Amino acid sequence: MGGGHRRWAVAALAVALHGAARVAGAQTDPLEAARAHFERAVTLFEAGDPRAALAEFERAYALSARPSLLFNLGATHQALHEYPEAVDALRRFLSATEGQRSRQRTEAERALRALDGLMARVRVTCDPTTATLTLDGRAATGDVLSVGPGRHVIEASAPGRMTQRVEVTVASGDQPSLRLVLPVVPEPAAVTPVVSPPAAPPAVTPAVIPAAARVPRPAPRLWFTRPWVWAVTGGALAVGATLTGVAAIGVNDEFQMRVQSDADVDRLATRGRALAVATDVMAVGAVAAGVTALVMLARGDATPMGMSVSVAPSLGGIGVAGRF
Repeated sequence: MGGGHRRWAVAALAVALHGAARVAGAQTDPLEAARAHFERAVTLFEAGDPRAALAEFERAYALSARPSLLFNLGATHQALHEYPEAVDALRRFLSATEGQRSRQRTEAERALRALDGLMARVRVTCDPTTATLTLDGRAATGDVLSVGPGRHVIEASAPGRMTQRVEVTVASGDQPSLRLVLPVVPEPAAVTPVVSPPAAPPAVTPAVIPAAARVPRPAPRLWFTRPWVWAVTGGALAVGATLTGVAAIGVNDEFQMRVQSDADVDRLATRGRALAVATDVMAVGAVAAGVTALVMLARGDATPMGMSVSVAPSLGGIGVAGRF
């Protein structure tokens, strides 16, 4: 709305409100308040604050219901780029002043033609068809929503259905179509009772036998504690002593047959002495092993720790010493 037209509309409305206040006499309190809100709205609009001016115009219209205020509301919505609201206010103004000829009506018709060229029309269909629509947070009716250029939020909701929300950006003259399908709200899943498995029988702990009650295992017997070992050893030494004794006798006989000048006399003598010593040692060992075996068998003691036998050379031969 142009500056000249706006000033004309404001002046005309002020005169109308002032005249109505004078005629009403004592009943002019609401109209006086409406005129005060109107004057504040004009001041705010001229100061460049159309949002505050809109609130004052709406209060003035609520108090007076003057059709001329619908014209001012349409102009303020247009200044705020709220084109659907501006179109609604101007159409209500033309409907309220139908049959009248005034400059305000002419200006309103011209503004409507300009706004119609800016509008976009969004066709919305819903499933279910009983869904409730909102446009930019305000309730909307009908299948075709008139919106101004820019981004808009359309939301559809219905009982028992999931709400659908969509954003759409349109330019002037656009005619998009939207279909919003609202799925049924799923029922909560049934809770399956948890059945606890039967309690397991208590574990049976095997009885622990006290250490004092345990039967000790006998320690493994060493080889030298077995009587048969000494018996076999004694027998082997006896056989060896016999063989070396026989060999020593043979060498001694041969030595006796030789004369002292023979070269083999010394060799035979040395051999005879070695065989004799070996025979004596093995004989003594056989006797000691036999005695040890007999003592172990007689005492029943597998470990003859108290017995010791030693074999040592002595003057005139080999000596055997021992104790039990």
